[in-house]
Amino acid sequence: MLSASGRIRALFDALFLPLLLPVMIAGAGCLAGQWLSVDIRANGGPYSYLTYGLLAVGLYGSAYGITRPEARGDVYRIVVAITFGVIVKAGFIAAVLALFFRREPEYLVLAVAMAQIDPLSVSAMLESRDMSPRAKSLLAAWASFDDPVTTVLVVVISSMVLTGADGAAAGTASYAQTLVGNLALLLAAAVVWALLRRRARADAPAGGARRAVQIAALVALMAVATWQFLMLGLALSALFFRPSLGRWIGRLTNLALFVATFLVGVLLAQGIDPRVGIVLGCATFAAQIVVGAAVSWGFSRRDRVSLCLSQQNGITAIILALLLQPLLPDAVAIIAPAILVVNVLHLTSTSLLDLSRRRAGRDPGASVTTDTDDGDAVADPAEQETAVCATPVKEAG
Repeated sequence: MLSASGRIRALFDALFLPLLLPVMIAGAGCLAGQWLSVDIRANGGPYSYLTYGLLAVGLYGSAYGITRPEARGDVYRIVVAITFGVIVKAGFIAAVLALFFRREPEYLVLAVAMAQIDPLSVSAMLESRDMSPRAKSLLAAWASFDDPVTTVLVVVISSMVLTGADGAAAGTASYAQTLVGNLALLLAAAVVWALLRRRARADAPAGGARRAVQIAALVALMAVATWQFLMLGLALSALFFRPSLGRWIGRLTNLALFVATFLVGVLLAQGIDPRVGIVLGCATFAAQIVVGAAVSWGFSRRDRVSLCLSQQNGITAIILALLLQPLLPDAVAIIAPAILVVNVLHLTSTSLLDLSRRRAGRDPGASVTTDTDDGDAVADPAEQETAVCATPVKEAG
């Protein structure tokens, strides 16, 4: 149960990271954009490599902190969520956009770019959410793994739908080539990490030097991934290629977010399309409800509702907007307001949900269910005791 100060801190974190801070940084970028101009040619120039590098940092940071699922049976749920779930969400969003904007088939790429959950926002809010450890574990893995899958789909689909798509898809003209390149990077990373670990066991005292070598190898790995745009292989490598970075990994990921958001603000100085952005944001939030309900089947009602309302967008969607801008000039103007709409919907819905749960907690007859490891919903013993004793309980918000 959170104290009043804990709830205030949780509310501040929920507002600051996904809403207030990005808006302030983007606003500063928009002001700077009145005097700055950015060369966004899709020819592998500085802009392209900057966006590739930001995406590499974001994806690695997302996967770096992944832990084993709370329940072994949830592994298949994670796989379904990041593969079939991403496709279903993208298809749902694209169908809504096609319903409103029939003559814009390239909006399919925007649908794919938004069909992922922001891992930074999820990480920031998990501790304050009234969810079971199992549901939190599922959501954290889902949000971390769907980013690289979405990135690969954006590259492949943009090469098929958009005209002149030779920037982000350079060297990856087909899905088969993309897959081979990512597998090669993953294999190379596994070999290098195995050699580094073997050397570490043979030379245990040299801790500082060993850490420096591991970090240098990581920098080389990210440089290759940026150069050849092998983001899926890099994200999978983060599951085991983990030098001791401490707080630096979080700081670097936040720095990438701030730089990308500022750059989005600079590009927003050229204009914004709130009409399409609002529809895109609402469709994205609704798509998560549909997929979340399917993925969380067998969980308690409390967890299912929380997972359905867990859609947030952030660093990956922002960088994908930058990535698509040379090929789709309206990408930033549409995705930026869509991200804002999604995060406002998330904050509003979860706040109302928490309020209703706190009110229900004051009802002596309220019953709350949790889930077991095999997915069966059972009554929470603490809540059963509360109902019997008829003692009001104030639940965590």
